[in-house]
Amino acid sequence: MVLMSDPFKYAVLAVMLLAILLAACKGRHAVSADGRSLAWTHVPLIAFVTVSIGPSAVATLIYLGYKSGLLQAGPSGYRFSSFIFQLPLDFAVMNWGFVALYVTCRLSSNFGPARTAMWLSAAAMSLLNVLLFFLAPEMVANVYDAGQGIGIIQALLSMPLWLGPYPAFLDPGSGIGILVFAPLTPIPFLGLIGWIAGRFIGSADSSPEAKTARP
Repeated sequence: MVLMSDPFKYAVLAVMLLAILLAACKGRHAVSADGRSLAWTHVPLIAFVTVSIGPSAVATLIYLGYKSGLLQAGPSGYRFSSFIFQLPLDFAVMNWGFVALYVTCRLSSNFGPARTAMWLSAAAMSLLNVLLFFLAPEMVANVYDAGQGIGIIQALLSMPLWLGPYPAFLDPGSGIGILVFAPLTPIPFLGLIGWIAGRFIGSADSSPEAKTARP
C-alpha cells in the first residue's frame, strides 16, 4: 500500500466509494423487502471513516492546542504539516477491509451469524488502527525526521504477513501483485479471522441444540 502511486490510490478509493454506493442501494432494497432494520451494517462504514480521518483530526486538535497555548509543544516546536492532508488517503486505502466488510454485511445481512461476525471483524481491524492515532503528535512535530515513524507504522501495517517465493508477475509492486497480497496484510487479514470466528460462534449459538438447551 505504501508503494502505491497517488493516481493508483485515488483509483482504489474511487472503487471503494462505488462499492459503498452499490452496497447501500442493495441494503435499501433489502429493508423495503423484509421490513428489518439493517442499521448495524453501517458499523464498518463508520469505523472506516473514523480510522481514515481520525488521526488527522486528532493532529489538528493538537495543533490548535499548541497554537492556543492549551498544550505545551516540544522544544523543536510544531507545524501544520502536509501529513495531515495526505495521510487520510493512505489510511483509507490501508483500511479497505472495512469497505469489504460493509459490502459483505449488506449482501449477507439475512444470515444469522453475520451480525456477530461483523462485530468481531470490525473490532479486530479497529484494534490495529489504534497505532495510527499515536502518529498524530508526529504529524505536527517540527523536526526533520518526523515522517520516519509514520513511514515505519505504515510499512508494518501494509506488509503482507507472508512473502515467500512467488512468480515474477506477482511482484508486490505491480497491480496484480497488490491484488493478491493485499488480503495478507495485517488489517484485512485480522478482519477475515474475526469474520470467520464470528460466523462460527454465531452458527453454534443459533443451532437447534443451543436453542433447546436454553431455559
